[in-house]
Amino acid sequence: MKRAALLAVLGVPSCLVSPHPAVDAGFRPYLRRIEPVDRPPHGLWEVDQVAHRVALASGRRISGMIEESLNPNGPVASIQAMPDGDRITVNPHAAREIPPNAWAFIFGHEFAHQVYDFGHRGHTDPAQELRADIIGAGYAKKAGYELVPYLHWMLSCHAKEDQSHGDLHERARALARHFRITTAIE
Repeated sequence: MKRAALLAVLGVPSCLVSPHPAVDAGFRPYLRRIEPVDRPPHGLWEVDQVAHRVALASGRRISGMIEESLNPNGPVASIQAMPDGDRITVNPHAAREIPPNAWAFIFGHEFAHQVYDFGHRGHTDPAQELRADIIGAGYAKKAGYELVPYLHWMLSCHAKEDQSHGDLHERARALARHFRITTAIE
């Protein structure tokens, strides 16, 4: 009877993921999430949980919960370093649509900018953005998130090239090359 109960608990995905990192004192980065990687988040609390897990993997601290930006046309995510930890705001539309797995790599990218102190205040170039992609992907992977679905998500986005960030699809292909991903992502 005890063995069946233990198997039931281990087989339920919600047992591996608590609703908030403060409750998740026993978090281990090597635990894999047993759920689809392309579904929308259950709520802002889940996006917050992803941010806290990736922050832990990057050595950053987050001050309180993440917040939705008041500007629905603003950036997907913004991180501001504060004395008591990073303050994160996310685009309200993106908070409801971007899959949690993709958020892990987005937050990893933003934490990389903070940790290595490059490309702040909108002064970046495509090389710095790719560097943040690579370092941030390492943080997200360390936190237990999957890179290949993120690359597919990047390639499914409308690619608009700009001078500061470069081409999103080319960055996805460069990221795949860096991590030696051989699956077709074209």
